[in-house]
Amino acid sequence: MHDISDRPQDVAVPRRRARRSTAEIRALILDAARAVFAERGFAGATTRHIAARAEVAEPLIFNNFGSKEALFTEAVTEPFNARFREFLDYSDTLPPDREERSMRFVQALYPFLRDHADLLLAMVKSRGDVDAAAIHGLDDYFTRAVARMRSQYEQAGLEFDVPPELMVRYGFGMLAGSVLLGDWFFPEGGPDTDVEESVLARMLFKASEPKQL
Repeated sequence: MHDISDRPQDVAVPRRRARRSTAEIRALILDAARAVFAERGFAGATTRHIAARAEVAEPLIFNNFGSKEALFTEAVTEPFNARFREFLDYSDTLPPDREERSMRFVQALYPFLRDHADLLLAMVKSRGDVDAAAIHGLDDYFTRAVARMRSQYEQAGLEFDVPPELMVRYGFGMLAGSVLLGDWFFPEGGPDTDVEESVLARMLFKASEPKQL
C-alpha cells in the first residue's frame, strides 16, 4: 500500500466548488443575461449562452426565472423600472421650479443610463423580438410621469405647448440616444460630464415651456 507521501507534489488535488446560494446563482444569471442580451439581442441570445456565461447549469435559469422572456424582463427592463420609480418618488420632494426640475431629472437619470448602456443596447437589439409585456416595461413610468406633469401644470395655471405624452417619451429618448450614439456625436471625445448634463437639462427645460397665451 502506498503512503500518501508517495503522491507527486506537483499534482493538484481537485477541490469541490463550494455550494452557492440561490441569491448568488440568481445574481450570476442576471449579470450574464444582461451581457448576452446586449451582445446578441433577445432573439440571438439563448439560455445555453447565458448559462455558459454565468457558469451555471442551464436548468437553473428555468428554475429561477421560468422562461427567457421572464429573465429578460427582470434582467433588462426591471432595473429601468426601479430607477424611474425612485426618481418619481424623489421628484415629490423637488421645488416647482421647472428649470431646476429639468436639471434634477438629468442628474438623476443620465448617469444611470450612461453606467448601464448594456441595458439600452439589449432593448434596442431586442426590438420586435420580445414579448409585449417585457418591451412595455417602461409604460408605468411614462404613465405616472405624464400624470405628474399634468398635475403640476394645472396647479400653476399653465397650458402645454408639447403634449406631455410625447414630452416624457422623447425626453427619455434624448438621454438614451446621447448614451448610445455618443461616440458618433463626438468621435474625438465629448464635452465634460457637467457640461453635457447642463446642456441636456437646458434642452428639456426649453422643450417643456408652457404655451404662450
